[in-house]
Amino acid sequence: MRAVIGVLAATLVIGGAAAAAEKQKMTGQELTALLGQGKELILGGPGKGYAGTLSLGADGKGKGQVKLDNGQVIPIEGVWAIKKDKFCRTWKGGRDAGKEICETWVKTGDKSVEVMVGKKDLGTNSWN
Repeated sequence: MRAVIGVLAATLVIGGAAAAAEKQKMTGQELTALLGQGKELILGGPGKGYAGTLSLGADGKGKGQVKLDNGQVIPIEGVWAIKKDKFCRTWKGGRDAGKEICETWVKTGDKSVEVMVGKKDLGTNSWN
């Protein structure tokens, strides 16, 4: 009986967490309101393994860089757009060079998100 109650409790907690996460995804309208006029994003930060900035222009162009904890600097440059409820980007360099990647931004605070592609967590974006 205890095992059954434990499983049910775990299911409710996991189900509740999944429902909460669903509610926290930014919508296309929210993304457009945030980024549509251009925005400076802060990428990563302490404990994330990287830190940097990304300037997103209202013209759909983006440019910036990240510095990994090992000192490697990775430039970011390309184009971006909001498509439905996703932030889609095509950067010139890096591991995804030339490929369109569409990200789901999950709210972690008033001015921060976790960046997800499918179930993969790509990191943290924040802004002032």
